[in-house]
Amino acid sequence: MRTILYTGKGGVGKTSLSAATAVRCAELGKRTVVLSTDAAHSLGDSLGAEIGTTLTPVAPNLQAIEIDVNLELATNWGKIQEFITRFLQARGFEEVMAEEFAVFPGMEELFSLLKLKEYHEKQMFDVAIIDCAPTGSTIRMLSMPDIMRWYFEKIFNLHRRVVKAVRPIAERMTKVPLPSDDVFFSMQHLYQRIDGLREILCDSAQSSIRIVLNPEKMVIQESHRLYTYLNLFGFSVDSVYANKVFPPQMKNSYLSDWIAVQKRHLTACTESFDPIPTLKAELFETEVVGLERLSRFARHIFGDRDPSAVMYQEKPIEIIKEHGNYVLLVKLPFLDEKDLGLWVKGEVLIIQVKNFKRNFFLPRALASRQLKEARYVGDRLRITFGGKDGQGKR
Repeated sequence: MRTILYTGKGGVGKTSLSAATAVRCAELGKRTVVLSTDAAHSLGDSLGAEIGTTLTPVAPNLQAIEIDVNLELATNWGKIQEFITRFLQARGFEEVMAEEFAVFPGMEELFSLLKLKEYHEKQMFDVAIIDCAPTGSTIRMLSMPDIMRWYFEKIFNLHRRVVKAVRPIAERMTKVPLPSDDVFFSMQHLYQRIDGLREILCDSAQSSIRIVLNPEKMVIQESHRLYTYLNLFGFSVDSVYANKVFPPQMKNSYLSDWIAVQKRHLTACTESFDPIPTLKAELFETEVVGLERLSRFARHIFGDRDPSAVMYQEKPIEIIKEHGNYVLLVKLPFLDEKDLGLWVKGEVLIIQVKNFKRNFFLPRALASRQLKEARYVGDRLRITFGGKDGQGKR
């Protein structure tokens, strides 16, 4: 199943691009589903249809769904949320605040992706289009499987054994609740559902992220940061979409400066993302809502191309052997070295770029070797591991 995620700064037109792509894919005879992971749903408005929290037929070959965040939380996080809420209340938090803190950032969007995994496993569709929340939420959503994996591989079993050992004594000495077996079972079940999701999203042959932006300086700069973070987490970007571009016929004394500014930013944007293709979407004369206008919008952007085709493919992360050493290459463009941090803890390599941190579970070939050096060369972080296998264990 081909998977395409549209993301970018809020208000740039992600929903319109997602809906237009889905409509065009369905017209080409592909079984298509379009999902919204943004809590502020507008997908139904864009399609001009009433969309429910279950799959809703919108047109031939096209179904849509707006994920019910509260329902997904109750289904996937209910018992865990209940325990965290009780724990925080025992520590003095008010009930409403405790319930809010019991839902971690990125959780709502992550549970939306579990629908994607379900469709993938059942091969229900040929194409899945995901209308993502704005930049920060998307990064948290995509990094959550890594965080869950780290917790379950490094802490979960130890945590469970300790709680089981101290529960009889702790419950008599303190009023602070400890997690029950049901809570641990719910966490393990959730991890099993999430497991494999990263592999689907990081397979550049079947999954791509597409960045939507407007030709404005601040929006392009945020898109550069987004691209860096996506590379850090191993997600492939196959195209960039400059949306709401003023067409030449709009040129007049009032808009002439805007058009000149947009033209300059478009040129810089295209050059900075090269060789990733940048596609242009001119501002329409009216709102792009409803199936007919979305179809016209898609043809305007893609022309005769299949919108579901992989437009560019590159590995953001790869391992090569060089002069007897192993080199981990991580593509991190648009980066200032002072914003980069790197260290190793056991078999985990930690890379931090500004406020985002990625834990790499090193494969055995690297984990058994010494970290020799790390250099930022061009747009890639080169991390060299040397020494013979079995030596230099950190």
